[in-house]
Amino acid sequence: MCFSAAASFTVAAACAGAGARAVAKCPSRRLMPLALMPLGFALQQAVEGIVWQQIAASPDGIVSGVGPAVFMLFATVLWPAYVPFAVRQSETHPGRRRILDALLIGGGLIALTYITKLLNSVTSAHIVGHSVRYTQDAIHSLPVLSALHAWKIGGLDWLLMPYFAATVGSLALSGLRPVRWFAGFSAAALLLVLVFNRPTLISVWCFFAATGSLMIVLAIYSAGRSADDTAATRAP
Repeated sequence: MCFSAAASFTVAAACAGAGARAVAKCPSRRLMPLALMPLGFALQQAVEGIVWQQIAASPDGIVSGVGPAVFMLFATVLWPAYVPFAVRQSETHPGRRRILDALLIGGGLIALTYITKLLNSVTSAHIVGHSVRYTQDAIHSLPVLSALHAWKIGGLDWLLMPYFAATVGSLALSGLRPVRWFAGFSAAALLLVLVFNRPTLISVWCFFAATGSLMIVLAIYSAGRSADDTAATRAP
């Protein structure tokens, strides 16, 4: 698949529209963090669209600074903490909530690890094939900070599995069927990227995850219908 600034901006627009609709139709406060998720992906994809444009305008085909860093902030820091939080807030089943508590703690630790790496790095982006590859070069050489740069999320990264558990695992635990569809879609996309396009894993997987987040709208509508049916049943 050929990715581009236009593809990123198109998905950003679709996610923005879907997110606005999800927020407008959200039937309860506990579902609001979930409803906001497509808007987060809209911002992330808009940022990547700008990164594409910056790379195209760069004489050496590489760009660093705010754009790549903000994209990586979404990809490696926000999502592993926010996704389990949003699903936990939407969930009412006590057993699933306890598992989501553990995933939320794990996601928070992953986010803390990656924010440390991000703050200790110069983040750059360039094109590999038809996708964006993000790299992080360490600023300092302290042993603990340097160790963070040995963990490559696009390669054999031991953090990839707990990252997967915190994000896709949380979605799979949702009591809302369209959210579980989103989990399956994200898992399949990750497998395909690992097999066919590993060097650009972060960019491509986030692109597919943003596309899959459109299913959140279905989840919000489903929850709204359930709430309406419950209210109708209880009415005298």
